[in-house]
Amino acid sequence: MLIDQDEINDLLNQAEQLSADVDDGAPPRPPTASAAAEQVARLKQDPELARLMRIRVPVIVRLARRVLAIDNIRRFSSGFIIEFERHVEDELDLMINNRVLGSGTAVKVGESFGLRIAHIKSKAARIKSLGA
Repeated sequence: MLIDQDEINDLLNQAEQLSADVDDGAPPRPPTASAAAEQVARLKQDPELARLMRIRVPVIVRLARRVLAIDNIRRFSSGFIIEFERHVEDELDLMINNRVLGSGTAVKVGESFGLRIAHIKSKAARIKSLGA
């Protein structure tokens, strides 16, 4: 089943209202079992909101960014090194929907890489960034 942009925007508005009820600007508290159960029950009661929560979006961790002239890009070849003005120890950007929502440090998870989130925007800001 496909949904159009208007339906997605309506669902995002509903989710933002729910998040505003929960996100009062205070640091997040660890959820209690009863609070988590209430949230699950609320999602089960609203199938449209549950549908929204199943939408998959790309999660990007940006190492660095640089703007180059097309003439420089034209000269790229195997083994070419592009230098960035970001220090190796700097935190990496966590991006959702091409918007920076947080930052963190790279970690090794088994044989893969991961990101340990150090800073993240509020729930309301995260939900708002998912909109068009």
